Amino acid sequence: MKYRLSILFSCLFFIGYTQNYFDIVNISYTNTPKTDFEISTAQTNVEELALELNFPIIINDKTVLLTGLFGNKTSVNLDANVPRTNLNVLGLNLGINKTFNDTWSATFMVFPKIASDQIEFTGDNIQLAFLSLFTKKKRDNLKYRYGVYANTEKYGIIVVPIFGLYYLSTNQKFEVNLNLPIIADINYEISKKIWLGMKFDGLGTTYNLNEQNYSANGAYVSKISNELVSYLRFQLSKSIYLNTKVGYAIRRNYEVYDSNDKVDLALTGFYFGDDRTQLNERFKDGAIIDFISNKVILSLCVKLIFDSIQIYLRVYIILFVQNFNENLVYELHNNTHLLFHHYLSLYYF
Repeated sequence: MKYRLSILFSCLFFIGYTQNYFDIVNISYTNTPKTDFEISTAQTNVEELALELNFPIIINDKTVLLTGLFGNKTSVNLDANVPRTNLNVLGLNLGINKTFNDTWSATFMVFPKIASDQIEFTGDNIQLAFLSLFTKKKRDNLKYRYGVYANTEKYGIIVVPIFGLYYLSTNQKFEVNLNLPIIADINYEISKKIWLGMKFDGLGTTYNLNEQNYSANGAYVSKISNELVSYLRFQLSKSIYLNTKVGYAIRRNYEVYDSNDKVDLALTGFYFGDDRTQLNERFKDGAIIDFISNKVILSLCVKLIFDSIQIYLRVYIILFVQNFNENLVYELHNNTHLLFHHYLSLYYF
């Protein structure tokens, strides 16, 4: 499985036992090598461009409203010897982060989005997702997370229980950020401005197809991929981070189904009542494994934090300084890495 609920906002300031930035703007581009189809000799690659804009509204030191926009465009051949298809996502994130006491806090989010080959406001193109995530602070540098994510995918409802952990070493160099089974990130600061890390990414998504020749009933695409990558993050300046990645994808595929082909329930990676018939040709399983062992997925992501947005946020930073609540700051950084992961291209940092 794979997709994501990724990042919210970013500004650079010291916050103790957690990373020292939030993401306001995130731009990423991914282009994979050619992959063989299962039967024919045709090949395809996957090209993706994603953008996130996040706008937190701080009510007080215990409550923050979370708002933002996200979008991405994926270009891929869904079948051998057919023109490339553009799969688009455009959506909003709306929610609240609430700190209850020194131990417990929670984040509640709703994500309306369009996921389709055409950006049109029709019922078939629209999906609605929900996230509820509770965080328990064990120590300043150790937190546990428990929650559930649900979305109205084209094949039916998917429900994903979430179990997470955040740990930062006492020297603040080694960091573990887990939100399983959706995402996992482990990194180490090897120098003042360079980090080395590994990340697992594993939640899928679906797109409605408006222009297609697969079925008179209509059709949709189900994206599946589990990805394991290593990365280097470079701090180029106060406001710009450059991230490079190399890794592999396991069982990456874009499967086309009839619009009436549904499952009874999807629970994490298990699909109950799944007797769907795939309408397009699969990518070769062997080619994906070879892809893993002999080739690499290369992606480049540049994080931009515009000066005007930084100035806007300095007012909120003052509120944090005056009424500092470490647990709230922690939530704003770490939960939002999970929150929008479902909707944005292949990677987040």
